[in-house]
Amino acid sequence: MAKVLIIDDDAEICGVVGDFLRRHGHEVATAADGSQGLAAAVASRPDLIVCDLDMPGMGGQEVVSTLRRDERMGEVPVVFLSGCTEREQIRRSMNLGGDDFITKPAALPEVLEAVNARLQRQWELHRREEGRLKETVEVFAGVIHDLDKSAAGFRWLAARAAGKSGRERQLLEQVGASLAARADTGNGTLPGLLPEPALVLKDAHRRQFLKLSEVKAIIACGEYSMVHWGDQGQHMMFRKALKTWQQELPPEQFVRVHRQAIVNLGFLDYVDKAGDGRLQIHLRQFKPVIAVSQRETPAFNRGLKQFQTAPARP
Repeated sequence: MAKVLIIDDDAEICGVVGDFLRRHGHEVATAADGSQGLAAAVASRPDLIVCDLDMPGMGGQEVVSTLRRDERMGEVPVVFLSGCTEREQIRRSMNLGGDDFITKPAALPEVLEAVNARLQRQWELHRREEGRLKETVEVFAGVIHDLDKSAAGFRWLAARAAGKSGRERQLLEQVGASLAARADTGNGTLPGLLPEPALVLKDAHRRQFLKLSEVKAIIACGEYSMVHWGDQGQHMMFRKALKTWQQELPPEQFVRVHRQAIVNLGFLDYVDKAGDGRLQIHLRQFKPVIAVSQRETPAFNRGLKQFQTAPARP
């Protein structure tokens, strides 16, 4: 499921297209003009925007031009859906940063096909970026290892973080964190670049690490999966099946409770029963209630018992 924002002053277009995309698994929000659309985009961080061209006030060309100058939203795909047929205007719209252009009236399957194709392309780009960042981290970890004999070199690199930004700053800050951990342990070995397994999150031109211990739940979406974390309902789509997550995640903390859900027992608030007697999981600061399937109930009970009796984590 992807988050799609439709910006169009025609309420009927918003309703019909929005309902069709929802029926095909997407989460849809709408905005009645360009200004509202930009505000909604910044607030909700959609995975894709469907935008009209001619609207009162701020038109579609100004919307996409503004988005492309915004570091937070610069890489969000934009599909124009417009009644404009002038070749010059269509070309200008694409040159400003549009990813596709569909002329009204358009068949709903055509809109869905364009949306899915652009989402697929974006997720593939994210996957490649994650791979490149992983390679960068591995190289940087090697540099840290080579500098292990020089505390002065470590401190110099850590101090450089203050004047950097983006990926470079994140890597240098990890050096500072490693130095602090080394001082706390008082031994001669340097902790790893990442103290615990982490995911790489990419937002426009910025990237960050998300510790696995901060992940609350992972919900399957076909061959993709939605990872949820944080107290503000943060989530991100990954092209990874739930079965793969289950093989990679630490089993003492992450338990599969349904064919479409894995939960982090560290965020468990309470468990109750639904009307049919099945268990329901409530996680802290996570609104959806996650049902435990009958098939996974024994595994969930065993995992919960082991987690509750395990020694406290340092």
